[in-house]
Amino acid sequence: MNGKSMKLIGSKIRKFILDIIFPIKCLSCKAEGYWICSRCLNKIRLYGYHLCPICELENRNGSVCGYCQDSSNLDGLMIIFENNQLSRKMIHFVKYNFIDDIFTYLKPKLSDYLNKNPNWRDFFVLVPVPLHRRRFLERGFNQSQIICDIISETRGNKINNKLLKKIKYNKHQVGLSADRRRSNIVDSFKVNLSATIDYDSRIIIVDDVYTTGSTMEECAKQLKMSGYKSVWGLVLIKS
Repeated sequence: MNGKSMKLIGSKIRKFILDIIFPIKCLSCKAEGYWICSRCLNKIRLYGYHLCPICELENRNGSVCGYCQDSSNLDGLMIIFENNQLSRKMIHFVKYNFIDDIFTYLKPKLSDYLNKNPNWRDFFVLVPVPLHRRRFLERGFNQSQIICDIISETRGNKINNKLLKKIKYNKHQVGLSADRRRSNIVDSFKVNLSATIDYDSRIIIVDDVYTTGSTMEECAKQLKMSGYKSVWGLVLIKS
């Protein structure tokens, strides 16, 4: 039996066990048969603002403003959903209860965001924030990769999931102060020189949540040091 078959069997076993431990019920209203029912899906609304991710000064596209450019490796940040109780619960359930099927319910919302965002371009290159191999084995998937897959399926953007590598296994960032988050993540990523692309490409680093920005900044720093000129971030929510 080859590795692909073993992985598929393992995925089915994992799904079977999770279905027993976590019966499928709407995360909001507890209706059976859906992780997010259609009525509650409407509670997850698209983010309607464009702000500098550092000082939150409003602008036309979410770019880092002139005042903050010297303190940021990112050129801008796109935020897809409003930060509310359901969007936070959804992401927490994916990451810590390992229910990645939840993201399939968000495909129409993601498509709506991409189609309504006048700044989105189909030539943007998507780079998911990578997981350390140990973390990937613990979780069984990379939620950032799943988001990239949905965007690529919707708009055709290319994905480069080998450009960044996670080289350090870090403790979870949840509950850490901003300073501890920065020190926890520093030097955790490196650019894979065998997977480089045109340095003039607009790189979009994709993650689920932007809190203090330490992970996104560390990824952007490595890319900028390697010569990439335009590095943006895209997240589901900013907390």
